[in-house]
Amino acid sequence: MLVNIMHRKTLIVTLILASVGLSACGYKAPVYYPTAAQRQELKEKEERIKARKEARKAQQKADKAKQQEDAAKNTKATTTP
Repeated sequence: MLVNIMHRKTLIVTLILASVGLSACGYKAPVYYPTAAQRQELKEKEERIKARKEARKAQQKADKAKQQEDAAKNTKATTTP
């Protein structure tokens, strides 16, 4: 009877560990290779994103230069009696 309980506990622990171990791996889909059209679409999308980032950076640089120019004008106006 004691052996039967030990085997049952061992079996339960083994099943729990196996289910946790297998579920931890998660579902892995097969490797996905995009078609040439999809690759082109992704490339165009990345180029648009890059262009937007560069435009935003240029706009921020222009805004900063304008702020500095305005600040320089304001300091000249306040320091000249």
